[in-house]
Amino acid sequence: MKINYMIRLLLLLLYSSSYLLGHTLKPAYLEIKSIGENKYASKWKAPLLDNKELSITPIFPKICQKSLTNRVKNSNIIFISHLLTCKEPLLGKNISIQNIENEMRTVIFHFSENNLSYFSELNPTHPSINIKSATNHSQNTLNYIVLGIKHILLGYDHLLFVLGLLLLIQRGKILIQTITAFTLAHSITLGASALGYISISEIFIEIIIALSIVILAVEILYAQRGKIGLCSKYPWGVALFFGLIHGFGFANVLAELTLPQEHFIQALLFFNLGIELGQIFFISLLLIVYYIFRFFMKEQYLLQGKTLVAYSIGTIATYWFIERLFSIFTY
Repeated sequence: MKINYMIRLLLLLLYSSSYLLGHTLKPAYLEIKSIGENKYASKWKAPLLDNKELSITPIFPKICQKSLTNRVKNSNIIFISHLLTCKEPLLGKNISIQNIENEMRTVIFHFSENNLSYFSELNPTHPSINIKSATNHSQNTLNYIVLGIKHILLGYDHLLFVLGLLLLIQRGKILIQTITAFTLAHSITLGASALGYISISEIFIEIIIALSIVILAVEILYAQRGKIGLCSKYPWGVALFFGLIHGFGFANVLAELTLPQEHFIQALLFFNLGIELGQIFFISLLLIVYYIFRFFMKEQYLLQGKTLVAYSIGTIATYWFIERLFSIFTY
């Protein structure tokens, strides 16, 4: 009876992982840049879902006449460029995203004119924005941080890896060393990749990330049987190695936003800071939940729960690994 229950639960998790993999909510990107008196170049970049365009589209002020200059569509993204010829400057005017509430997407918005650089985010609760006449540096910084926090909290593969580290390591000092190694490693490759010093195929990185979670899940189950594996023996070393891989995954997200070069270093630093803050929040939440369960439950049930979570992590990551591996042939 217990085995049947576990099999059903793992099949449910496998189905859920398929949904999460196929419906990742990648943000869209809209840039409007002044190229002359009351003339602007707009760039719209949006993800595709099952090779179909989303219904979201930018709505420009009525004072502007737009003409299509470029339209490129690949397997997962569409790029659309327009020339906007306006009767007056766009400062103080509203830009909105049509149907954003139906698609539940985030749109990263960047506006630049002369010395003004305005960066913000549009979402289903805030589908329009007024282009302000003054640069709010602190607000731009906060938006980069929030973007990093959202990415790590919606990056299920990264969260599962961190969860696996917490399940594997029980000693506080070793746990701190391991998380620190993982943090330093993904910060290094995030910076190196984002700045163009290192470039690795995105699909290869996604495959290795999934494999890292599978290995960690196996090591958790291995350790529960009293056996010492490589991850248990050298946890910080393993976290350092796989942290380098996960950093490339973070860099791919930042690259998809195609943020303006003049603010790229600022975006990189504060995006990474947001990732770290989100990771600290997630770890803190897990530790709180663990100590609550530890207070109310017997050790036997905690161990059974740990086993179930390890099998769940391994099941989801195995599906991701196989799915991403087969996607090489259509990449």
